Amino acid sequence: MSVTCGFFNSSSGDRKYDAEQMSSIFDGLIRDGVFATIGTAFNVTASSGLIVNVGIGKAWFNHTWTVNDSVLPLTAPESDALLDRIDAVVLEVNSTPSVRANTIKFISGTAASTPTNPIMTNEEKVHQYPLCYIYRKSASTTIAQADITPMIGSESTPFVTGILDVISME
Repeated sequence: MSVTCGFFNSSSGDRKYDAEQMSSIFDGLIRDGVFATIGTAFNVTASSGLIVNVGIGKAWFNHTWTVNDSVLPLTAPESDALLDRIDAVVLEVNSTPSVRANTIKFISGTAASTPTNPIMTNEEKVHQYPLCYIYRKSASTTIAQADITPMIGSESTPFVTGILDVISME
């Protein structure tokens, strides 16, 4: 292990910092999660037909930030004709060189007589955090609010409630 430090102005290009080094200054101050007090904290609500709305919010996951500053409508994939399934609306952090972006999107579950939640990707460069799970009845053409199970504030997608405070013991 070595000692590192920063940030200092560059002199003839001798200082180069990457995004992970810049983000690491928040280590120990902010834990991964959705900020509980910003907007509606990405709350997902039924709209009309197969459209759900993801609310305004801000999150910090895997040394990256995500901000949604207006309601984001998402159209769900069509339901299975014969079997029920559970879909998820996820916040995905993808740091692969070809992507390098955070997105909010649908992940389709597997249709089954007894469906289960889709498995979130949790690999070195791609991580998914469920904002909600949506029960999709076979042949359904609408999503009701009762079909949506919020996951923000859970162990898989926790709330960020504040940064660390300091105290003096004097």
